Amino acid sequence: MQEIKQKIADNKVRLNQLLKNKDNQKVLDAWLKTELAYTSNAIEGNTLTRRETELAIDEQITSGSKPVKDYMEAINHAKAFEFILEAGKNKTKIDEDFVLQIHKIILSGIDSTNAGFYRSVRVRISGSQTVLPNPLKVPDLMKDFGSWLVQKTDDILIKALEAHYRLVTIHPFIDGNGRTARLLMNAILLENGYGPIIIRSIDRRRYLSALETYQTRGENEGYYRFMLTALNRSLKMMIDLLDVNTKEPTKDMLTISKFAKLCNVPVSSIRYWMSEGKIKPTTFTQSGYALFEKNQMDDVKKLVK
Repeated sequence: MQEIKQKIADNKVRLNQLLKNKDNQKVLDAWLKTELAYTSNAIEGNTLTRRETELAIDEQITSGSKPVKDYMEAINHAKAFEFILEAGKNKTKIDEDFVLQIHKIILSGIDSTNAGFYRSVRVRISGSQTVLPNPLKVPDLMKDFGSWLVQKTDDILIKALEAHYRLVTIHPFIDGNGRTARLLMNAILLENGYGPIIIRSIDRRRYLSALETYQTRGENEGYYRFMLTALNRSLKMMIDLLDVNTKEPTKDMLTISKFAKLCNVPVSSIRYWMSEGKIKPTTFTQSGYALFEKNQMDDVKKLVK
C-alpha cells in the first residue's frame, strides 16, 4: 500500500498548489457539496439524479417526482458538508459530540426524534452477515470511540479510514450511519490537507463488500486498498477540475468501456493499468468518469505485449 500512499501524497501536493488560488477553493467546495451529497446518498438508495441533487441544494427544491425525503437528504448532506468545512477552518475538535452534530444535521426534518441521538433498538444491515452491537452497549462504545478520535497518530490516512470503519461497525444510529461515517472520515482528511473521498455509486458493491470482509473476518487490507484507491482517484478528479491545462471533454472521447472494447481488452485491465499509473485518461467527465482518445490505443498495445 506504500505505492498508493505515495501517489496520494503527490496528488495532495498538486491539489494544495492549485488551492492557493482562493477562487479555486470556492469552485471546489461548491462542486464537492453537490458531488458528495449525490454519491453518498446514492449509496444509501436515494433516487435523485446529480442534477436533481444540485437543484435541491442550490434552490431548496423539495417537490417533484421523487420522495420528499430524497430532496431533504440532499439538502441536509450539503449542510453537513458545510459544517465540516467550517469545523476544519476553526480547528473544531473531532470527538463524540462532533459525530452527534453531523448526525443531527443529516436527519434534521426527516427524523428529528432520532437526529443526534443513539438508537435504542436492535438493527441489522440488509443482506450483510455483520452482527451489530446491542443498543445497550452503544453509549459506552461511542464514548470509547470518542476518546480514540482525539488521540494523536502518525498515520492520518489510516486513522480517517478507521474512523469510518469503526463508526459504521458500532452503527450507533437508527438511520444515517453510512453518511455520518463518510462525513466524519472526510472531516479528518480535510483537516489534514487532503481532499475528501468520493465513493461512486458504481463502486457501491465493492465498497460494502470490503467493509463486510473487515467486519466479519478482521481482514483490513482489502478495505484499506479500496478506500485509498478511491481517495487517489478523488484527488485526481479535483486536480482535473481545477487545472486549466486539463483537456475539456469532447464528443470524440471514449468512456472506459468503449475504449476497452476498441483495444480488445477487458475493462478490468484498463482499470488495473490506470491504478498502476501505466495508462492515464485524457480527462474526466464532470461526474468523474475517465475518458480516453483513440490514439491511446498504442499505449495499450505496448502493455499487452
